[in-house]
Amino acid sequence: MHFSRILAVFTALTCASAGRLSPKTCVIPASGTNETDDAPAIISAFKRCGRGGKVVFKPTTYYVNSVMNISWLQDVDIDLRGNLLWSTDIHYWLNNSLEVGYQNQSTAWILGGDNVRINGHGVGTLDGNGDYWYEWIQEQENTSNYPGRPIALTLNGLTNSVVKGINFLRSQMWTMAIIYSHHVEFDSILVNNTGNRVDSSNTDGADTIRSSHISFNNLTVYNGDDSISFKANSTDITLTNSHFYNGLGVAIGSIGQLNDQFETVERIRVENVFYDNTLHAVYFKTWTDDQNGYPPNGGGGGLGYASNMLFKDLTATSMRGSAVAISQCTRFIGAPGDGNCTNSQFQIKDITVANLHGTTESERVTSFQCSAVAPCTNLGMFDIDLEFGNGTKAEEYLCGNVERPRGFECTGSVCEGGSSTGEC
Repeated sequence: MHFSRILAVFTALTCASAGRLSPKTCVIPASGTNETDDAPAIISAFKRCGRGGKVVFKPTTYYVNSVMNISWLQDVDIDLRGNLLWSTDIHYWLNNSLEVGYQNQSTAWILGGDNVRINGHGVGTLDGNGDYWYEWIQEQENTSNYPGRPIALTLNGLTNSVVKGINFLRSQMWTMAIIYSHHVEFDSILVNNTGNRVDSSNTDGADTIRSSHISFNNLTVYNGDDSISFKANSTDITLTNSHFYNGLGVAIGSIGQLNDQFETVERIRVENVFYDNTLHAVYFKTWTDDQNGYPPNGGGGGLGYASNMLFKDLTATSMRGSAVAISQCTRFIGAPGDGNCTNSQFQIKDITVANLHGTTESERVTSFQCSAVAPCTNLGMFDIDLEFGNGTKAEEYLCGNVERPRGFECTGSVCEGGSSTGEC
């Protein structure tokens, strides 16, 4: 009798312990109709299971008609097998999208927390219904940074986390803004922001801001803007084994947009990247020292530097412009006069590009339009082999205000202007 009682108590304690160790799982119900907003059900599931649990999106469509701010996550698994489809109520999003905290940008969804594991299994999709936005923006005289136009997903304050196997389809604007985030791995992410009816604009694949120790592996981007962009105070970033189509390539910046603010981009490593029909492989863009207006469509006068970067083992097919470009001439399109393209106080230094080969449509290997106030220093170009379709090599290295070049000699003067136009 005494033994039986002890056994019963032990069994009860064991079961209770097992219950505490088993994570709580919340399967999100889907309304099945675009007339019903699934965002409240999504937020409710994260509130119930977002700390030490698991949140499951079923393999169905979820209609997202309102903003979501889910920033309290802790030790949670997110199983994303469904399709999140954002509404086309442009008026709602312009008036309700959430502040990002950078350049007066806004977003449709904020997600943040510590030790978050998001797995889309290669099928989970965030569909921004972007065709409606791309057409609408063209009607606004192409003001692509239109106030309130939302970024698809902003990962804000995400730490010690993994995001993998997710697809992004026709994002409303930028795809992923990664801000105030540290020690996060991104793996096997697909972004396709190709417009069905008109060209997409300002649809970056990913943007890092005030973040560190971020790694991207197997990132694939089809778009019409920056394939990926490392912006203000992005440090210790790696990008490997990735494929970029039709966009502008890997961007550093734009930066120097906030007057008198000191910002850096440093310790960037990019390796084994394939480019098809992109404008550049790598390009840097800083604002001039003249402030005209305010972000998102104005600014200038920022301080700081970009340094300690390595880009290696890069393959290009039909590159449209200078393979490696620097433009320190970014300015508000409505700024008076032509502006001063050589007065930026933001410096670019200690940059190496090695083993870049493939085909190009431009004679320019480089277009380094640097500031006379803070010249570019210690730029290295090694083992560069770019050819036209007829086998002729591209051999122009255009430079302005470049000091101590390594591995190449400047062959001519650079033009002044924005690199994203393809003119420089």
